[in-house]
Amino acid sequence: MVEGILIGALVAALAAAGYFFLRYSLLRRSLRDADRELSEIVEDLGENRIVKLAAPDRDLEALLGTVNRALARIRSEAVRYARREADLKSQIERISHDLRTPLTSILGYLALVDERGLSEETRESLAIVRRKADSLQRLIGQFYELSCVRGEDYLLDLGEVEVGRLVKESIAGQYRLLSETGLDVSVSVPPDAVIAWANDAAVERVVANLVHNAGRYAKTTFEVRVFGDSDEGIVLLSFANDVESLDEGDVSRLFEPFYMVDGSRTQESSGLGLTIAQHLVERMGGTLTAQTEVRDGAQWLRFEVALALAASTGVKE
Repeated sequence: MVEGILIGALVAALAAAGYFFLRYSLLRRSLRDADRELSEIVEDLGENRIVKLAAPDRDLEALLGTVNRALARIRSEAVRYARREADLKSQIERISHDLRTPLTSILGYLALVDERGLSEETRESLAIVRRKADSLQRLIGQFYELSCVRGEDYLLDLGEVEVGRLVKESIAGQYRLLSETGLDVSVSVPPDAVIAWANDAAVERVVANLVHNAGRYAKTTFEVRVFGDSDEGIVLLSFANDVESLDEGDVSRLFEPFYMVDGSRTQESSGLGLTIAQHLVERMGGTLTAQTEVRDGAQWLRFEVALALAASTGVKE
């Protein structure tokens, strides 16, 4: 009798243990499936998917219900954000057009002014007006350009780009700016072509912006270096110049729109050039970073552009 009771209890215990083990195994597998499904959804929130639980469990189903509501809220916010971005871009396009039209007329009339009968003071005032009008024209153009490169629909056609040639041409194109500042300029480009997988016009714009930035804010020296690393599969473009006092807080904000360090606020600059450059580099699948370093007791600022190497023609250094 006792043995029968014990055997029955043991069988019941084994059955309960088997049930709970099976239940535990099913829930673990369901959680793994739910985790995998959630990871896939997070990778592409555009798809209207929800996380499901294969094995029924009231508490876990409540948890996944909360997760699915959060996903729905995120998707809703993403749609609203995209609409706001599209509206803002459209407004910027209209504003830029409305400003460019009268500004073009102003610049045209300024170009027609005959200065021969004007006094020296009037000519100086007219030169200031022209310079300010040109600055405003550049600002409008950069503001419109930034709105374009930040848009999700802005795509670049990528192909083989000889970056060494572009760098040398950009330096030559801004020779006047660099020479007027009295900078000691050095350019190091390998004799063999360094080919990046990028967009020709975008790389040219990035290089021009970085050269222009150095031309404005470098103290005495500006160094440009180009090389390819076939082992890493990248092309690196380095732009370095000595600077006045610059703290890490300034460096971390250099790519923010309209941000300028205190020493540059009196100059005719919008603070958009570096922001545009970074967006263009990222559109090409690369990176643009900034960091400070010390050379012989002087502070230097170095920008580094990293792009994918299209052909093993670079020189590893």
